[in-house]
Amino acid sequence: MRGSLPPRRWRLKAWQTTLVFGFALFVITGPAVFFFDYLAGSATLGFGASPSSGFQGIGMFYLYMVSYFSSLIVILPALLTRRFGTATAVFLPYVIIGFPINYYFEWVTDHTWVAPWSGVGWTAAFLLTGLSVDLALRYLPDRLTSAWRPALTGAIMGVVSFVVTVAALDLVYVGPLPTNPGSFVGIAYFGVPWMVISSAFGGYTAYALTRDMA
Repeated sequence: MRGSLPPRRWRLKAWQTTLVFGFALFVITGPAVFFFDYLAGSATLGFGASPSSGFQGIGMFYLYMVSYFSSLIVILPALLTRRFGTATAVFLPYVIIGFPINYYFEWVTDHTWVAPWSGVGWTAAFLLTGLSVDLALRYLPDRLTSAWRPALTGAIMGVVSFVVTVAALDLVYVGPLPTNPGSFVGIAYFGVPWMVISSAFGGYTAYALTRDMA
């Protein structure tokens, strides 16, 4: 029955697809920052509390929690357009809109950045995450099945996301990199496996949604 169904077609152009999923990424991750890092702070106290005064949440915790949706939103348009650079470009709306917001809170208000250019570090971190997806989809071995390729791409995205986030936290903020139990690094024993596995499932879901599309 499945084989008799006509193939579905993705009708948006490559730039439209990139733009749609770019804003989808912003819509998903933007509110997630406030929910998982701030509003859900009391629910994450079992992991520990942030050393920042008056802050009970875990900074960047949202990256762990929404990794499934992030990888799905980034890998899906790359599979739909089949164009190198799509995954990187999906992050552009997020970094363009997020840069002035981060600049205001992190530099103007709280002075937690080492310099005004620290925002460039975060921009590079997100774009490198997208680039890892583009590179993985292009250069993973051809012997991989069409299902395994996006799944492994998702796992790679999860690893790269963790690495570049730790690098950004270490380089762009005043003071040493927090490693206490209430920090992003301090809960890596839970967060990294969660992120890698969730991102792999996100990649596989992207494959499942596109395998019938011509």
